[in-house]
Order: sequence, then structure tokens, then C-alpha cells
Amino acid sequence: MGITVYAAGTSPNLPEYTFNYNPPVRLVFDQSVWTYYKILTDGSLEAQNGVTGVLKIIDKSEALMRWAVKTALARTKKLLMEGGYVGEDAKKLFETTLNSILSQAKKADREDLEAAGEIGHEAHAWIESVIKSVLAGDEDRRLELFAKLPVDERAANACIAAIVWMSEHNVRWISTERKVFSLQHGYAGTMDGLATVDSCSDRTCCPVDFCNRLSLVDWKTSNFLYVTYLMQAACYQHAHQEETGEKIEDRWIIRLGKDDAEFEPWHIEGEKDFYEDFHGFLCALALYKSVHNIDDRVAAFKAKRTAARRAFAKELRDIGYAIKCLDVDEYKGVRKKKGCNGTEKMCQKCEEIYAERHKDNTPVQNP
Repeated sequence: MGITVYAAGTSPNLPEYTFNYNPPVRLVFDQSVWTYYKILTDGSLEAQNGVTGVLKIIDKSEALMRWAVKTALARTKKLLMEGGYVGEDAKKLFETTLNSILSQAKKADREDLEAAGEIGHEAHAWIESVIKSVLAGDEDRRLELFAKLPVDERAANACIAAIVWMSEHNVRWISTERKVFSLQHGYAGTMDGLATVDSCSDRTCCPVDFCNRLSLVDWKTSNFLYVTYLMQAACYQHAHQEETGEKIEDRWIIRLGKDDAEFEPWHIEGEKDFYEDFHGFLCALALYKSVHNIDDRVAAFKAKRTAARRAFAKELRDIGYAIKCLDVDEYKGVRKKKGCNGTEKMCQKCEEIYAERHKDNTPVQNP
């Protein structure tokens, strides 16, 4: 049974998205390499820049490092206390045990990060399902989801926080998980939601009263609100406006509390902040492209240099084999070889061995 291997972007089962440009633009998304491809007029594919990939060019390690150290220390304390190595009747702590505890603590941040990612995916999926049920007018499905929150308590808390924000702002959904693409700048991504939103009574959230503002909504379950989130929302806004001509008035970045079921909003309004945030994204995009172009150039240079070195090494080997082949030590010179090292010519050393072996049979030349 044969196995068919598809090049990136060419699998027949890839989801396809059409964007309302003139003429329309079609993209496919290959999750295996997490890349969008633009389908060109001749049917060939052209990779596009993914929003999340672009923004990874911006370093966020400072906050993550502080969190990682805090997590590792907390895990160390927990393991020491659970093992009975703290207190008046504490057990003797041997170095091998301490090394084991420290080894486990070193993995704490990675384990917690993976768990947080799973919680985030679960919460996002539930929220998306609720919004889809609202858009479809499926009240039974909505009530079913409300009655069955995610099993994980932290994911359920995040979902509750999202519902509270929707309720307090009288959110009327227009779309969820909508793909966006900027033809002008060549990037694509997924916008969590587009909705009409009203102000709430909390003046730290909504300084002034407003109604029916077209708003972009982005859910976050991380422990921090990074400035890259502002850039991400701004580039989604630009792509939507570029394609549709529809002006988005507000951006909402909602951090959903996994422990307290409360929401923390970043409410951004006005063109000044939008242009500043979008400019930040374009700077990241330019740096991302530059770094990848340089990486490609360096990779090509390394490949060329490696090929040159291999060619030179082969040339040296060939010269060496012309003098002395690989099986010269076993060659006795009884019969003349057809050739050495896969060639039709004997190497210099084998020629000498053969000549030495048959020197007494050399015909005598007439004077």
C-alpha cells in the first residue's frame, strides 16, 4: 500500500477561505505547518505571513522569566513540604533527593504553561460554541452550553468571565472566529469576534456612555496583558476594514480570569491609538520579514559553502584514490585489474604492484 506525501499547502483537504477583494482572493490554511497560502491565478501557492508568528519576533521573556522563577520556587517549596523536609521533625534531606526535587521544579513552568494552553483552548472553544448558537438563533443549544460548562474549573471560570462581560455590555454578535487577510500587507489571521457593543456603568472600563459601537473582540486567558495584544487587534482591525470598508470603532481585549471568574478589559477606542498600535505591528512585520530573508540568505550561503567543501573533499579523495585505491592492501598483482574505485583505470599503487609482480616477464627488446 503506497503512502502519498503532500507538500506544504497542497493537501486536498485544506480549508479554503475567500476574501471580498476585487478580484476575490482565496487562501488555504495548512495547520501542519501553521501557514496560510494565497492561491495565485495559475494555481500555485504563495505563503502569507501569519499574525501570531509575526508578533513572536517581539521579546516577551521578561515577564515569563519572572513567572517561571516564581513557579519553580513554589514547586520546590511544595515538594519539600510534602516530602516532610520542613519543620521541627523534618527528615534529613540527602543531596540525591534534593537534586530530584530541583529537577522536578525546573519542569514546573513548562508543565503549567502546557496546562494553561489546554485551559485556554477549552475556554475558547466553549465561548465560540455559545456565540455560534446565538448567531444561529439556537436557544436550546445555548441553554445546553450554559448548563454544561467545561469540566476544568479554571476553564469554567474563564467562560463565566466572558459571559459576564457580554451581559454587562449588551453584546450583539456579528461573527466569531472570522478569518481576516490584508492584501496590502500580505498577512492573515483569525479574529475572535466582531460585535455591536454598548458601554457599561464602570467608568474605569467605559469612561463615557455609548451605544451600538462596532467592536473587535479578542479573548485572552493568559496571566498578563502584553502590548503585542494591542498590535494583534489593530492588525485584525486594519485587515477587516481593508477588505470590507466597514469601520471598526472599538477594540476589546478581554483577559478572562481563570481563578476568580472576573474579566479584565483593555478597551481601546479612537483612531490615534489604532494607528499607533498598527504601526507597531507593521514594524514587527518588517523586522520579521527582514530576519527571515537574512536567515534564508545565510542558509543559502552555508549550503553553498558546504557544497564547495564537499566538492573539494571529493576532489582530494579522487586524487588520493588515483594514487592508492581502497583495496590496494589486498591486491597481490597476480592479474591486472580492470580498474580501481569504480573507474576503468588502475590506481598508481596497483600499477606499481602489478609491474613489480610481472617484471621478470617483461619481453626483451631486440637491440
